[in-house]
Amino acid sequence: MESKVDLTFCGGINEVGGNALLLEDHIHNVKLFIDFGINIKSYNNHYEYLQFPKSVEELIRLGLLPDEAEIGFLNLYQRESVKIKYNPSNASSKLDAIIISHPHRDHFLALSFINRNIPVYAGEFTQKIISAYYKCTKRSIINNFEGIKWKLFRTGDIIHINGLEIIPCHVDHSIPASYGFIIKTSAGNCVYTGDFRMHGPLSWMSYDFVKKIKEYKVNTLICEGTHVNQGHFESEKKVKRNLKQLFKQMPYDYALVKYDRLNWDRFRTYSVIAKMNDFNYIISEKDAYFYYLMNKDKIYESMRHPNILNDDHILIITNGDVRFKWQETIRTKLYKEGKGNRLLKTKDISNLNKKFLLYLTRLPIKLIEKLNKKFKGVFISSYLDPYTEEYVDDNHSISRKLMQLGIPSYQIHASGHIMPHDLYKFIINVNPTTLIPIHTEYPHFFESLLENSEIKVLIPEKYRKIQLN
Repeated sequence: MESKVDLTFCGGINEVGGNALLLEDHIHNVKLFIDFGINIKSYNNHYEYLQFPKSVEELIRLGLLPDEAEIGFLNLYQRESVKIKYNPSNASSKLDAIIISHPHRDHFLALSFINRNIPVYAGEFTQKIISAYYKCTKRSIINNFEGIKWKLFRTGDIIHINGLEIIPCHVDHSIPASYGFIIKTSAGNCVYTGDFRMHGPLSWMSYDFVKKIKEYKVNTLICEGTHVNQGHFESEKKVKRNLKQLFKQMPYDYALVKYDRLNWDRFRTYSVIAKMNDFNYIISEKDAYFYYLMNKDKIYESMRHPNILNDDHILIITNGDVRFKWQETIRTKLYKEGKGNRLLKTKDISNLNKKFLLYLTRLPIKLIEKLNKKFKGVFISSYLDPYTEEYVDDNHSISRKLMQLGIPSYQIHASGHIMPHDLYKFIINVNPTTLIPIHTEYPHFFESLLENSEIKVLIPEKYRKIQLN
């Protein structure tokens, strides 16, 4: 029997991140990718900070982009993207669409290279976050989203592509605008979870997803398994509680904090803790511009706070004279609001008398050495886990350097991914005929987990088609 639907996994198998799933429905004559990311951990193993690849071919050779030859596609990529400035091309592609589940780089970054004739479906706020990332990050071959043909959706919409129906539903993750999908294929209903959790502040969204799935008989569940084999009881409330406890007994004058910029919940938690304890909260102007865009384009009430323009306890370190449009924008906005006094120069750090939290995506030792020598500090690592889109595993090296300066380290975090007990309950609740694990380093653990159930586990292999009938 000929296959009705083929699934080809081009990334995200036996690894966390780099999701790129090719779905071909032969009855509906549809070919599309679900997510189109790059494995950031692997990328960082090949490229130093501010070092960039030279070509699409280089990334294909390293296994960081799907290989056109392996999947039988021509014109998947826009070769002109190598020149950074977008040049339109009339080259047609057999691909009907790319659908993005959420705005973490391990799920969308390869969009920098795609043929601009391929439409990209994304949540309304997903696209805004990608756009904000694009605007406040140095333009390069790996950060080039100009000319993309966006098609936007929200929860409650139904995406129609040549008769194929895709139902997006919001889920809770470590970043806003995250979605799972119910796909009504010719071989039965297929669910793609994306990245999600049941223990976050918006966990009701994930339960909405479960409720929506229960309306359908699910043949195939493509499920993330980041923490399938090991978990913790954690939540953003617990992070806040632990930080409150630390600050209640805080003998330190400042805290250096490190977390994922895109994690709005973590940004809000640290801002609240700083304000409660009469600390200033210091961020870079690039982060300030990013958060300003999130405030401006908010879709959730929770995105109103912290507010970059209104919250006076948030101070912003400027980086020299204005060189970029985004620098001009954030400085002009603050001056217009009469808040120019909140803009600091690096040298001002050593003159601060009030206690403060200092957040930077990277922690340069030269800046730390400028801090008031009479002040005592602490370093708090609050990365979600080693799978966030900006993750660089430098906590140990930072801790060693800070030890030399007499700065102790803490780790206080909550994962953006579903815990093992919640994952098992989710799978049993959905009760698919077949489960395909993705976004996990332990796919075979699912076989042991479900060995006494009637659910069949299929372990995907890179570029090897899984046929659904």
